[in-house]
Amino acid sequence: MPKNPVQAAAFLKKGVHAMRFENYGIARGLFEKALKLDKDNPEIMCRLAQLAIVLWKSEEAIDYARRALKRRANHPDTLLLLSQAYMQIGDLENMHDALDRAITQDPTHDPCVHAKVMAYINSGETEQAERVLERSQVFGETPALIHLARGKVARTKKDYAEAIGHYEQILEHDNVMDRQKRSARYELGHCYDSLGEYDRAFEYFRVANGGHLPGKALHAPSQIEQWSKDVLDAIPDSGNESVRPLFILGMPRSGTTLTEQILASHPEVASVGEAALLGHQYARKGASNLTGQDICSYAEEYLEMLDDRVGTSSTRIVDKHIGMERTLGLISKMFPRARVIHCLRDPIDSCLSSYFQNFGSNVVYSRDLKMLGEQYVAHRRVMDYWYESLGIEILQSRYEDLVADFEPRARALVEHTGLDFHEDCLNFHESKKLVSTASSVQVRSPIYQSSKQRWRNYEKHIGDLIDALGEYADTSSVSTESPQGA
Repeated sequence: MPKNPVQAAAFLKKGVHAMRFENYGIARGLFEKALKLDKDNPEIMCRLAQLAIVLWKSEEAIDYARRALKRRANHPDTLLLLSQAYMQIGDLENMHDALDRAITQDPTHDPCVHAKVMAYINSGETEQAERVLERSQVFGETPALIHLARGKVARTKKDYAEAIGHYEQILEHDNVMDRQKRSARYELGHCYDSLGEYDRAFEYFRVANGGHLPGKALHAPSQIEQWSKDVLDAIPDSGNESVRPLFILGMPRSGTTLTEQILASHPEVASVGEAALLGHQYARKGASNLTGQDICSYAEEYLEMLDDRVGTSSTRIVDKHIGMERTLGLISKMFPRARVIHCLRDPIDSCLSSYFQNFGSNVVYSRDLKMLGEQYVAHRRVMDYWYESLGIEILQSRYEDLVADFEPRARALVEHTGLDFHEDCLNFHESKKLVSTASSVQVRSPIYQSSKQRWRNYEKHIGDLIDALGEYADTSSVSTESPQGA
């Protein structure tokens, strides 16, 4: 029997409210209190699973979802959470299995149908996505998520008129969730961008971003002070000689996914995508409190994670977790022989492309153009510091150079890993591996250059971004050179 189901329900309600306002630490505490008072309640377990997914604590999410399923077998909403957690760790077989179980249980469950469609689109399998929609059952009014799924398939096929029709139907209904309307506005922005109606596109992106809570940018001076040269010198490295970890970092939409796909097409390279573990390790202790034992245990834990996720056969494993400009000092101590690739792109293009993406809670600074510019400047200043202070090998890769002179640049990327070149790296777009980032459609196509200086189509709308970028914003030419030459 529950100890106090009434009090548990009160904690649960408050936790849901805290999550809505992205107060995740408070939400976690409330959900855990609720579970202590009602330890067999699957709804509380599902909320903890949902929170763990938001925080990229995927294994924890899997555990809570499985526990909930023992109490509600084949419950579609719980299976959806389980599939999302599996997707985060790249376990596509179990992800699809969870979704299939849910759809078998309830063929009208539109969140699972939508998730299944998006999984196939992100794997470059549009025909499979269409089949899922053909088999799905809709009774009465078409749900917003089915419109989103149909619209995404149509946009992938460049049938923009059909896609716009689906998205506009979402906006016309008052009973649709705000987040679904926000997703429709982002998608409409992309449709009108593709049609060359840039003012109309920007207005959709502007309204979509205005529906998010405000975020904040990295504070470069604090980051550099926390990892000062004196602090770095005082932290012993692990002595771990492994070269398996291969780190790719950069601002969002700077070519990190393209770089990952090129390298992951090599037979000896695997990828764990945006693995969250290093971010969690970074948050455990301040830099000045780290010991040699901490660094060694972190390195062992990280390598175990790689083995668990992709096995032991690959000689290099790509990690491109978000916010790596924060964790690079820790990485240098855990893996002193690690290779790093720093992706750069025209700062205005990179930031504007981020503004056009629905990152949810993953990239909170992308919701405001001024803040995006501030984040870019902070990113570059922190990276300039790492270039000066760390002994690990960092290769700088510029997106514009990569797409303009692809084969030599791709060969240079592979050479930096210490591996021999393989021709599959030139055919990265043929891979069926899941790409769960905003670049999923682009990396299913051969190299293209249409995104260079895309920002000029929106120049009259982005004064705040250009001002915030300051000396990094080169509006006079196609140059992407850093003002500090980093």
